[in-house]
Amino acid sequence: MVDAESIGYTSIEDGASHKSTRRKASLFSISANLVMSGLGAGILSLPWAMAGAGIVPSLITILVVMVLNTATIMILVLAAEQHQAFDLGALLAHLPGRMGPAMQIFNNALTWVSVGLTLVGYIVVMADSMEPFFLSLTGLSTPPTDYFWSVRAPLLAASGLAVLPMCFVDQARLSVSSVVGICVIVYLLIVVAFLFVRVGADPDCCVYSGVHEGTLTMFSTLMQCVIIQMCILPMYGELENRSPRRFSIAVISALGFLGGLFAAFSAVAYTVFGPRVSGNVMTDLPHDGVGSVARIGMTLVMVAVFPIMMMSMVAPVRHWEENSGRTNDYVSSAISICIVAASAVGAAYVGELGSLNAMNGSMQVSCFIGLAPGLTGLYLLGKKGMSWQIAMYILLFLSVVVSFMGGIYTDNAVDQLETACSWRAK
Repeated sequence: MVDAESIGYTSIEDGASHKSTRRKASLFSISANLVMSGLGAGILSLPWAMAGAGIVPSLITILVVMVLNTATIMILVLAAEQHQAFDLGALLAHLPGRMGPAMQIFNNALTWVSVGLTLVGYIVVMADSMEPFFLSLTGLSTPPTDYFWSVRAPLLAASGLAVLPMCFVDQARLSVSSVVGICVIVYLLIVVAFLFVRVGADPDCCVYSGVHEGTLTMFSTLMQCVIIQMCILPMYGELENRSPRRFSIAVISALGFLGGLFAAFSAVAYTVFGPRVSGNVMTDLPHDGVGSVARIGMTLVMVAVFPIMMMSMVAPVRHWEENSGRTNDYVSSAISICIVAASAVGAAYVGELGSLNAMNGSMQVSCFIGLAPGLTGLYLLGKKGMSWQIAMYILLFLSVVVSFMGGIYTDNAVDQLETACSWRAK
């Protein structure tokens, strides 16, 4: 049975009591891990997305996205506390009738696909960041003809091996690596700020334009950064002195910090590198000591965030192990290894990181912003007011529409912005 005061589960099998050995996490640890969840590969594509939307529309989009995610996260947390279900699939299983099992299967499948793509993006960033060092160490001034097998494949394999040990660390200990990762992103912001002071703003940067295709790509890319609903309930389940009010402090603090960081980093990087900024801004950094430190640091960020995001894929299996009295975690450990290996293999087939992040973000919106919190708000919170129900139906409808459109428009449409822009930096 579920013990509401613990982070794990207690089950009785053959007269013996089995309890999860995973430690509770402090409010600071959860807050740090929430921030770290938003500092993955998606942030590196934000300048690219802003290049297609303009600065002012992008800043407005950041505010909307942060508010929307905070609200939908808390809907899920409130319902999770009521039903004592600490992964999203288990919570959706409480929906009435056949809807529950169907939504549980759909959510778990989409979680595996969307988080899997996110993990692939992390491996890509690690390999991209380490490639200049690898070429230098091997004495290759230019990529060889058999580039994939002699350069890319070893880097992808090394990236997978680097993240693997971190996938067996609990949240309380992961907060240490999260703090390191946050410091690295702040350092990256400082680097682009110094570049801005040194070279100034690109005169072709667009400050303001109307809403168009690039704005939708910015929305999708931001959602890929911030949508962590699939990870929220396992985090909430591991919070010490757990309560929705206490968790809301961590959510508001983390998303507020992320919103400010996203706005500052994307705006400064876009104005420095201009409309043709890369979908992975790390490739635009100078190849000097400062840029090298940033690339090494970003590799550490990916190592830190990888296990936090992967947790949403493994959590249902781990909860099944705990409920059935299995304390050795053999199944979840084997699945973790397979996920890391599959991420490294999948990274071999990824081209443009920006398009991958935009596509993934648009796919996540329909389920994790719309269906999951919308249906939870309608059926699992006990709220019957007409205004509440109308709000949930609007959330469901708009999320599906935006997700569909975002899946079509995954390019930043920077050429379209060149003609639509009404206020430039020059």
